[in-house]
Amino acid sequence: MTRGKPTPKIDWKLVVRSLKESGTGEGRVLVEKAILEASGMPIRIRDARRRLFILTTPASKGEPAIIDSEGGLVCLVALDDLVDVVMARGPTLGEVMEKGGGKRPLTMS
Repeated sequence: MTRGKPTPKIDWKLVVRSLKESGTGEGRVLVEKAILEASGMPIRIRDARRRLFILTTPASKGEPAIIDSEGGLVCLVALDDLVDVVMARGPTLGEVMEKGGGKRPLTMS
């Protein structure tokens, strides 16, 4: 990682909820990126076995953890967060932009 300005923490659950119904390849990439940014660097499976408690503590507080296994990346996420992401209706683009401090897009009346 490079030093410099830290990237702001993103609300990965908000990103997933807002994009889950898009069904596009771009949406899938953005969801994956949001989860990877929130979780930090993946750790290898051997290290994960030794550090299970350390991994589960942040996951239980809403920060996913990524484990790099032989079969690919595995995401450790709290059950409450998973249910929230799957079941909660996603915000509109305008609501996301308002929450992020951006200007609300112009709408035709």
